[in-house]
Amino acid sequence: MGKTFLMVVFPIILGTIAIALMNVVRRYVMRSEAVSTLQFLTLYYTAATMVFGMVYIFFWGFTLPPKMLPGLWTAALGNAIVNVFIEFFEVKAASIDKGEVSLTAPLQAMTPGLITGLALLLGEYPSRIGVTGIALMVAGSYVLLWERTPEHWYQYFGPIKRLLLLSKLGRLSREERNKTIVVTLAFGSACMGTIGLLFDGLYTRRSLTMQGLILTCMGIVTFLAIVYAAWYLIRCDAKPTQRFCNCFRRATIIPILVMGILWVLHIVAIQPVFNQTFVGYVGTLKRFSILISVVLGYYSFKEGDFKKRLWAAILIVAGAMLIASDDLPSKLSVKIVGLGF
Repeated sequence: MGKTFLMVVFPIILGTIAIALMNVVRRYVMRSEAVSTLQFLTLYYTAATMVFGMVYIFFWGFTLPPKMLPGLWTAALGNAIVNVFIEFFEVKAASIDKGEVSLTAPLQAMTPGLITGLALLLGEYPSRIGVTGIALMVAGSYVLLWERTPEHWYQYFGPIKRLLLLSKLGRLSREERNKTIVVTLAFGSACMGTIGLLFDGLYTRRSLTMQGLILTCMGIVTFLAIVYAAWYLIRCDAKPTQRFCNCFRRATIIPILVMGILWVLHIVAIQPVFNQTFVGYVGTLKRFSILISVVLGYYSFKEGDFKKRLWAAILIVAGAMLIASDDLPSKLSVKIVGLGF
């Protein structure tokens, strides 16, 4: 029990705290409107690349890992491509006035439920416990986004009601429009995270050693930094007041550097645990960052509906724990390996 705590539970707790702090710092920077989404992402992942580089050189110098399994870079590339969208959705949501941490974090935690949906498409079926987990997630999303009694049965699954409003954005009030966009972005992040979680397990196991893992992760964040920089140069998203030099002001660059450090910390803490236990269990334990995020969001930004959002987060995390008992992510990992990954 003590060994399990030190090798599995404690690192994930440390990682979940880092994830929750990233949610808060991201919201702090983007709420200031000092930088654009792509400016933030470019510098954020540049900072993460630098931190990874310093960690790698400090421990292993300029040597390469002695051995890594075939297919490592395929899995890493798949993860990097998925994360281009995940991170963009999350930062974009944080830049909108309704993108509160206590609202977006629980929605982004619905990845396990979506993994179950993917499993059904690939012929893997959940047990009764897994179905119960999905029911709890649906209940959580309903509590989170509850405003009035739903008119149709599918509106009990909270995000769907908001997604249906996308076709009516022009007729919504500014507040309703922004909330609809935020919910859509957060739910989109969870959808992409469904695939990202599977690739997480693949590239971690194939890297074999901590040296291989750090090198792989450094490659992933370098890819992200380059993609966001190119995206910014091709299609600049900055407002006239969001000049790139603003990024280097103390009030902005320090939080961005903190984000880079927290990113490395959560990777170093959580990713090696994929070699100790099932993918689904790691993904589930990571969801406890949602509870921490809701609490930090309330105390940091005085976000409203605290009790409702906390209960919603509790239901969603409980659902994720039940879904993990089916170990569907591990079964899906086998299937995507069979598809050539």
